[in-house]
Amino acid sequence: MSRKPRSLKQIQAQLADQMRATDHSWAEIGREFQRRFHVNARVALRQARGWTQPEAADRWTRRWPEDPKTFKNFSYWEAWPSSTGYAPSLEVLDRMAQLYECSVADLLSDSNDYGAQRHPAFSQVRESGSGPGPLAPPPRASAGSAPLTAAGAPVPAGFRSGIQSGVRSEARSEVRSEVEDPEDLLSSVSSVPGISSLMTMPDGGNSLSRRSALLNLSSLIAVAAAAPVGADRAMAAPAGRVDEAMVANTGVIVGGLRQQNAALGPSATVQTGMAMRSMMESVVKDAPNQLTGRAWVVYGDLAHLLGWMMFNMGQDKLAAFYYEDARKAAYQADDYELAANVLAAQAHLSMSAGDHQAAIDHAQAAEEAARRTTSRHARAYTADMTARVYASAGQGARSLAALERERKQMQRIDWNEPAAERWGFYGPSFYWARESECHLLLGHPVEAADAGVLAQARFNPAYLHNNAMTMARRAQAQAQFGDVPLACQALSEAARMATIAGSQRLGTEMKRARDLLVPYQSEPVVQALDVRMGRYRRQRGAADLGGIRPPDAAEQA
Repeated sequence: MSRKPRSLKQIQAQLADQMRATDHSWAEIGREFQRRFHVNARVALRQARGWTQPEAADRWTRRWPEDPKTFKNFSYWEAWPSSTGYAPSLEVLDRMAQLYECSVADLLSDSNDYGAQRHPAFSQVRESGSGPGPLAPPPRASAGSAPLTAAGAPVPAGFRSGIQSGVRSEARSEVRSEVEDPEDLLSSVSSVPGISSLMTMPDGGNSLSRRSALLNLSSLIAVAAAAPVGADRAMAAPAGRVDEAMVANTGVIVGGLRQQNAALGPSATVQTGMAMRSMMESVVKDAPNQLTGRAWVVYGDLAHLLGWMMFNMGQDKLAAFYYEDARKAAYQADDYELAANVLAAQAHLSMSAGDHQAAIDHAQAAEEAARRTTSRHARAYTADMTARVYASAGQGARSLAALERERKQMQRIDWNEPAAERWGFYGPSFYWARESECHLLLGHPVEAADAGVLAQARFNPAYLHNNAMTMARRAQAQAQFGDVPLACQALSEAARMATIAGSQRLGTEMKRARDLLVPYQSEPVVQALDVRMGRYRRQRGAADLGGIRPPDAAEQA
């Protein structure tokens, strides 16, 4: 009589033994593991053999020592086609089939059948504007998607904040349906004020490639969408009583400021945001009791955005002021989702200042706040920030564990459902960008560069600042392991984006990358990079923060 199994691994081993004893093939056992344990084909076939990922990697390396693999390789292959995975090549699939004694088709038996219409799975989701893919993402509140001139439609009952109504726009799809050629499409929007610099190649050289045209086009659409957020529209004091439509419309305008910041950077947005905050103080004070909580949420989102812009501009004291203002607003509104977002930002600020203990404390508080919400976005993003602060503190195991928590939370997100507007920036690309940064901080340049490539393939091109930051860190990683041409290419592209959406923080990351290229100063590719960056630098028009000072405590709402 066999002993009763005490663990999942023992259950799996017992099942595999029983099926092998009755003459089942490994492929048949794998399919049974898929059905019974709800895992994909590659995981099922490995578990059928009773191997962990490190054990499978060890067997691979012993069989093909000229092509060693680690457990991380198997983790990426098994996560595919999820956005956190890496597609195995045909050669890899062939060798995995040899290891598991099955066919290549058995390793892909869980793949989608595109012969019939299906709802898009998480693994098929790609961020808007990130390039060709099997399926486009569902419309959601994200950069360039919220109409800034929308009339204030009433917000459905039960929504905590007007910005959580997931306002959508079909502007991009309409434009694409009218004009197919990207260069024609660029010219069709070139009349928008302030975007002509996007059309000019600073080195005076090649014409726009299709990729560059589409990158610029996404940026232009975001700029055009943000254009209505003018001083005469956003800064006026509210007239009449504060009602539901006013609070909802104010939330939409705050979302527009986020879009403008993503497209043009903080210097072009911060003054409007500060004036908007003054107006929001009146809204909060005059809001009736049933709207006070939602008004505080909009105010907190705006204060958080101001803090983020100040942080990117290198104004840490102002950032700390606005983050604390946003945190107080979150607790006034009893909104733990907003609180989690703000606490994560405060962790980032402490990390940047070198106070690792304060950063870890804030990150842990952010994760605790996120656990009190139903938001998968909040739980994933706070794990993301925890990974970052642990990596900065040199605690590699904890950083990678937090990345794993983030990955699992992201897989549980229903990308068909619109999230709160504050999460518009967050998607699969963000995970890979964070993994790249964490590996860079932990001294793993090869892994950092690989993750940076995966992030870049998924980014929405309209998020110029996030794109440029990832490019700058990727350049650092490539320079560290001596791939000078690719490092120069990545840094040049980051500098091009910085002409539009630059910030002091981005400049710091770019300088770090350039400093790593000093040993290669005599190489022509580095000298050409300096010439190109000089032209970009002269073109950059980022405004200085000037004489902005934090408001007095008495001015707070």
